[in-house]
Amino acid sequence: MRTLSRGALAVVLSITGLVAPMAASAALSRAQLEDLEHHLWQVRTDYHMYAVMDGNDTYRVALNEAAQQAAEALDELRAASESDAERALVADLTDRWQRMAADQALPAPGDAEGEAASGDPRRLDDLPAEMAAGIDDFEGAADGDYDDVHGLISELQQLTSSYVAIIADNNYDDGEGQQDRGAFEQAVPAFSDRLKRVQAAHRGDGNLNRTLEQAALKWGFIRSSMLKFGDDAVPFLVYRYTSQMTSSLQQAVELATSEVAKPTIGPPE
Repeated sequence: MRTLSRGALAVVLSITGLVAPMAASAALSRAQLEDLEHHLWQVRTDYHMYAVMDGNDTYRVALNEAAQQAAEALDELRAASESDAERALVADLTDRWQRMAADQALPAPGDAEGEAASGDPRRLDDLPAEMAAGIDDFEGAADGDYDDVHGLISELQQLTSSYVAIIADNNYDDGEGQQDRGAFEQAVPAFSDRLKRVQAAHRGDGNLNRTLEQAALKWGFIRSSMLKFGDDAVPFLVYRYTSQMTSSLQQAVELATSEVAKPTIGPPE
């Protein structure tokens, strides 16, 4: 199994929290929190895909990009936080993010000699779950019209990361590994049910409805594959299809949100 070199993931050390504070313009929204959670699960996915695919550089690059997106999303939360509860949440998330770098699970900037990083690289596996738990427990975020879709996207990425992590883990025989696999096998049909509920909620939403239908078709194609963990496992296929689903759903939500935000022009006076 390949591990990250010191040259990998250096961008994340332009760490969130070192940017000059920005004026708060709005309270935290559930959509912003789900967006960060999605990027965190993407970091975990790409970390394990890099190992599963024997150090394929495609996934090293993807891991760098996912880390950068997560750092930017965390900066946006910090800029938007207003209440004491919001600032406390962002401070906790930032602290966890910074401790990952302090543990030296990540490489130092400018050190691309290929030497194995010291510290515990499993932080890239553990950190998303730690931060996601804090995000999920926060109850003060502002609601939006498409929170259910944002939540669907982050859950899909969580499922993908868990699937790849199970395949990457060579210690299936211990009790913890079996427990994680059992929880995952229950989460797959639960996601199918959630997808159906989100579809039902947006039947009349035009392009978003069509995109959800397409996502359901792709999910139907890979659902059985997500329960294959042995020699018949196809992580690259699951990765590709869930990436396509995520990208199309994000674009559809952005379009729907922009259409809602368009000003209404009344008749001339």
